[in-house]
Amino acid sequence: MTQDWQNQSRQAPIAILVNGPSSSGKSTLCKALQERLVSDSGGDQSKAFYRVAFDDMVLMIADSLYPISFVQLQGRDTSTLASRAPHDGRAAWEYVSDVAEDENPRVRLATSPVTRQLLTGLHRSWGEHLRLGTDLIIDHFIQDEDWCDEILDVLQAADANVLLVGVHCSVEELERRESSRADGGVEGRPRGLARRSNELCHSHALVYDVDIWTDRQSTAESVEAVISALDLARPLGPTRRVNANS
Repeated sequence: MTQDWQNQSRQAPIAILVNGPSSSGKSTLCKALQERLVSDSGGDQSKAFYRVAFDDMVLMIADSLYPISFVQLQGRDTSTLASRAPHDGRAAWEYVSDVAEDENPRVRLATSPVTRQLLTGLHRSWGEHLRLGTDLIIDHFIQDEDWCDEILDVLQAADANVLLVGVHCSVEELERRESSRADGGVEGRPRGLARRSNELCHSHALVYDVDIWTDRQSTAESVEAVISALDLARPLGPTRRVNANS
């Protein structure tokens, strides 16, 4: 890796957009990447990268607005929830089953209108950080096409240099990790979310600068691959997506 990206970051903010499905190891990668970049900066806060995430949206939502299915997965009391039954329109989000072409379950996230509005606000807040000159690592789960369009518009409007990182993992390993996370903690995931999000997250024609396979590469190898590619960070344009106008 050359030092060009460090000179570049003084001229324009850098956004490392990390996209991948549930249980793929994005958060582990992003945390390790942040620590490495802070270390490489010598602890200089002005040159450090700051981590933001799609999951920050969940932290903005009161526990009482969580869906029953999620709270039950955690083994917690559902009596304080605003929602009294799945899909009654009172939860901030729901897990929705998609029709499967095989025997494997597929579940996707469906947000309420207010929660979708929160996601828009979260995306826009990242753009404001970038406009202020803050370099970001964005830990994202870009499930839907409109989410993708929105975050790319935000990054483009912020005049950021963007490095697109795709996080991949075999479905078998995703589902193994998914099952191990259904442990009553906040990281619990319903069966089928990993499989369906794997199909959706990489369906938006993004042209990644770096592809990471977390079932083949160690975290340290993945971090090194991203850092080695930082010179590729550049403004967004039509070539960053295949068939962008289709």
